Amino acid sequence: MSFDLNTLLSAELHDIKNLMQGLNSCHETLAEQLQGQALYQDNLANIQLHSQNLNHRLIELLSILKLQNPDFNCSEDEHWLIDTLTPLMHEFKQLNNLDIQANFDAEFNGFYDEQLLEIALRNIFTNANRAGATQVLVDIQEFDDGSWLIQLTDNGPGFKSEHLKQDTFTPQGAESGLGLYLIEQAVSAHIRAGKTGKMKLDNHENGGAITQLLFP
Repeated sequence: MSFDLNTLLSAELHDIKNLMQGLNSCHETLAEQLQGQALYQDNLANIQLHSQNLNHRLIELLSILKLQNPDFNCSEDEHWLIDTLTPLMHEFKQLNNLDIQANFDAEFNGFYDEQLLEIALRNIFTNANRAGATQVLVDIQEFDDGSWLIQLTDNGPGFKSEHLKQDTFTPQGAESGLGLYLIEQAVSAHIRAGKTGKMKLDNHENGGAITQLLFP
C-alpha cells in the first residue's frame, strides 16, 4: 500500500481545525466571563484575531488540497452575494479597521462556490489591509451571456509592477504571493460552458489596487 501524503495532510489539518474550534469556544467562554472588565479586552481581541487568522489559514490549506484533487468539482450554487460579503465586511471592520463598501444591488445573486469565493475575497481584503488601504469598494457587472464580474478597488498604493505583468501565480509563501495564488485558483475552479473563471489585476488612475474576478 503506497503512502498518500495528501491524505495524511488533509487528516492532520482537519484535526487541527477541530482543535482550533475548541480554542475558539474557550475564547468565547472566557470573553463572557470577563465581559465589562476593560483590563482584559485588548488581550481578548488579540487572541480572537490570531485565532481567526490561523483558522482561515487552515481552511485555505484544506482548500488547496481539495483543488489539487483531479476529481474535485466546484460546487456552484446560487447565492446572494451580499450574504457572502456581509460577515467579511463586519469582521474586517472590527478587527482590521478596513471599511468595505458594497456598491451593488443587495438582491444580486449568482452561481458560485461560496467557500472558494470567500477565500478569494478574504485574501483580497487581507492584501489590501497589509498594503495600508483603509477602504475597499465592491462593484458588480453582469453580462448578456450569464457571466458576471466582481471588481474590488482599494485606496492603497496599488499593485507592484511585477504583479501586473504576471499571467499566472505560484504560491510564494510571503506577503501577497500566496494570497494571489489562492485567489486565482479559487476563481479558475469555476467552469461553465467551456469557459473558466479568471482574475485580472490593475491599478486605479488615482491610486489603489483593482482586482477583477470574472465568473463564467
